[in-house]
Amino acid sequence: MSLQRKFKVTTSITQYMWASSRSDASKFQEELIKKGKLDVLRHGETEVKYCFTGGADFIEAPEDISKTRDPIQEPRRGDWLEIIHGEVRACALVRRLTRRKVYYYEALSKTERSVDRERWVQWAGQHQIHPAYDGIVPPFIVDEAVKAHEDRGMLDGFNATPDSSLILEILDKYGFVPDDYEVENGYWAEVYIDNAISEKILSSQAEPSAKTGTDGDQEFGDFSVGFSEDLPTMDEFDSKY
Repeated sequence: MSLQRKFKVTTSITQYMWASSRSDASKFQEELIKKGKLDVLRHGETEVKYCFTGGADFIEAPEDISKTRDPIQEPRRGDWLEIIHGEVRACALVRRLTRRKVYYYEALSKTERSVDRERWVQWAGQHQIHPAYDGIVPPFIVDEAVKAHEDRGMLDGFNATPDSSLILEILDKYGFVPDDYEVENGYWAEVYIDNAISEKILSSQAEPSAKTGTDGDQEFGDFSVGFSEDLPTMDEFDSKY
């Protein structure tokens, strides 16, 4: 779990003016704001300072909303590592962290594993790391959601539609849980998979004879990925390739 700090955030509109008194300056500033000649979007400046006071009036900012965290040096739950060699793709999804270890779900072997933080940093520096904030759901989760819809006959016919509850159930299985901000503004992970399934449905409708599912479907692009327990673990895969 990441360390959260308290900050005092002030957004203000600064305007210099000649005036006969403080009251005149304040009143004229208010009039300019009311008339729309000054507004926060065009003229506002935000200042952030550490806040050492307590109190119950603090609101919680969505994690990584600024998208400035370095996922290599500061891994967090939901980040995922991708090693690609030919048509084989190895994915490792961070589930939790301690001071010394990174615990991850390995998609190839479908097992929970752990690795020293130094080793994880080395992997992330040599291969492709996707921070949780980049808005991309790991392909093996998308593939599982598509397969679940296929098994329920929801990729064609009258039932061809993404099922929100099913999508959220699969996301929850892998630790993707929306916070209050995401619930209010649309959960990006659900939308991402919804779009992938909708694309698959449209593809199936365009070619009725085409095989459903994602395995081997070239038109499904980046969402296509297959799994086998015979494939190597991340350590074996990394050493071979």
